[in-house]
Amino acid sequence: MTELLFSLAIHKYKILSVFWNIFLALTPCFVVYFAAIPIGRKKWGALKNIDRMSFIILFLFWLLFFPNTAYLFTLPRHLVNLCADYGRTRICFEEMWVVLFFFTYAVVGIPTFYYALNRMSRILGKIFFQKLSVIFPIVMIPLTALGVLLGLFERFNTWQIISQPWEIMKASTFYFTFPILLLNFLVFTASLYLIYYGLDIFIWKIIKKK
Repeated sequence: MTELLFSLAIHKYKILSVFWNIFLALTPCFVVYFAAIPIGRKKWGALKNIDRMSFIILFLFWLLFFPNTAYLFTLPRHLVNLCADYGRTRICFEEMWVVLFFFTYAVVGIPTFYYALNRMSRILGKIFFQKLSVIFPIVMIPLTALGVLLGLFERFNTWQIISQPWEIMKASTFYFTFPILLLNFLVFTASLYLIYYGLDIFIWKIIKKK
């Protein structure tokens, strides 16, 4: 039974990977939700030492897992070479449903990416100073883009930033020295900015209408 479960796949993509990647994307959302409970609206100086330590640990944990939200955006790459014989309208009749599957799978990244980053930004703004809630997403998005690229090409996972920090730092420098890698980094960063701030504007317009 276990062997069958591990062998289930859609277009050679393991079904268990779907649940695992969604779990990884939801993890920073749960972390940032529960981080807000002990912190409340208190400033850093008003927090107890235990609350400060708890927040630091939660923040570092959040920082490690956050790129997994944006990683979901890259999953439609599994549609490459989906079909050996396309129809006139570039449709693979036998597996057309797979396109919608991977699209829906990737879309899960939108609410997790926005919620986790927006809520953490607001928490930091409350704890330290208000402008930090504006600065944090601007700084965090390029780091997230780099993290996604390191996961895609170098196949680093979340935990290796602890076990192999030097290797990750070394690999990161390639994205600022090789033109094609730099282009990937810039496009990823610009796209994540567009997703986050575009959704932020859209949500604010809905709130104002109410």
